[in-house]
Amino acid sequence: MSSTSFSCPQMFAQLPPANKRVVFQLEQSVSSRWFTPEYIKILKESLGVLEYSLSNIDFLARKGVEYPKVHYLPIGTVQWCFEGEMLKKYDFVFYGDNLSSERRRKFLSRLQKKYKVKICNDVFGDEMYNIICQARVVVNIHYYDGALLETPRICECISLGVPVLSEGSQDQGEYPELEGAVRYFDEGSVDSMMSAAAQMLDDVDYLKQAVQQAVSTSSKRFEFMLDRFLVVLGAIPANAILENPVYIANNSNFFVLSLPETIERRKTIARTRPESCQVFDGIRHRIGWIGCGSSFNALSRYALYNNIERLTVMEDDALLPQNYDEVLRQVNQYLDTQKNNWDIFSGLMADINPEAKVLSVETVGDRTYVIIDKMTSMVFNIYNRSALELLSKWDPLDTDAVTNTVDRYLERQKGLRVVVCIPFIVGYNEGVTSTLWGFDNSRYTPMIAKAEKKIEAMARAWQAENG
Repeated sequence: MSSTSFSCPQMFAQLPPANKRVVFQLEQSVSSRWFTPEYIKILKESLGVLEYSLSNIDFLARKGVEYPKVHYLPIGTVQWCFEGEMLKKYDFVFYGDNLSSERRRKFLSRLQKKYKVKICNDVFGDEMYNIICQARVVVNIHYYDGALLETPRICECISLGVPVLSEGSQDQGEYPELEGAVRYFDEGSVDSMMSAAAQMLDDVDYLKQAVQQAVSTSSKRFEFMLDRFLVVLGAIPANAILENPVYIANNSNFFVLSLPETIERRKTIARTRPESCQVFDGIRHRIGWIGCGSSFNALSRYALYNNIERLTVMEDDALLPQNYDEVLRQVNQYLDTQKNNWDIFSGLMADINPEAKVLSVETVGDRTYVIIDKMTSMVFNIYNRSALELLSKWDPLDTDAVTNTVDRYLERQKGLRVVVCIPFIVGYNEGVTSTLWGFDNSRYTPMIAKAEKKIEAMARAWQAENG
């Protein structure tokens, strides 16, 4: 597919045809300055919209610019090679528009009273890069109250090897990869800036490694998210994104799959997920179930590479019980007793194969554990190493939805041992739309109830026959 990418499209008098352009939206939604009806129309009509901020994705969704048109692509760093460190002439450098911002001038005036500060207006390109490299630290101050984090500026600076002292923002938690290379002071507080500035200059010689690590991590995140978009566009094949390790913000053995572009679901799971659960930005594909399968494939490869023997993955429409920690502790305790005689624990099933057979039934406490040889659901599962190896071999280029959706792929494996609790330990959010199939999740409710009753009946029949 041939298409053209534009940033700041409102600056151009003429744009390519809507069905051939992808727009990189870089404005901040905290100001309505640029979000005119004409600009919104450009975004709506474009083939795709790249957006760097989850806060902006939320704003745009309310304007009708939403998934699947929108693609999350946070700004990243570039790993440049440096011939040598430049002489540091300035304690702090600030660059950007301060002439029309009394807010910025107030901060900078106070900083100048104690430190050597270089302020740059209308300086660009190599000249600006040279000045940045002569700074011990770059200071970042918002133009607006309540502004989003200025990640283009921050990533530019740390790519050049210079740490950043930044005013805090509501969305700074979206960028864990910048940790260490960026230090924050309280939004709107000059005193907090001065205190943080003194501390940062004391530590600046020790920040080099943190900056290098942030640059490496940020560039990996950007590359992963860019590949994620290119797969949807059809510019690279579905398996290309799986050839390299995926970006993981924090190492874990417990993940929730979530598409950042489905912003209401993302906000809900970010608020309700257990502290031990890390959010994974699910891989997308124009065929939804291939993106889903690719996400499980990627996480299984991550687990195997990091010698994780047991991986818990849930989807963002799973509903966990209030006493979730205790429930999971008991489930894992039971799985420990099974050694390697199990492959998958399923917290909920939406369907049960008519050919499924019960292999064993055991009651522990108030839970009945049923082991069967087939499964159909990925809402909440725990994967043993044997299942991780199966998932790592799933083929994203096989587009047969009858046999190769990731749960059907697992279901047709020989000798599978699937543990399921009766009653199911998790629920399902009926109030959201399936990102795989595009219909309301309430359609699954009777299917889940039917599957639970079927497994319960199968378990009773097995117990009656086996004593």
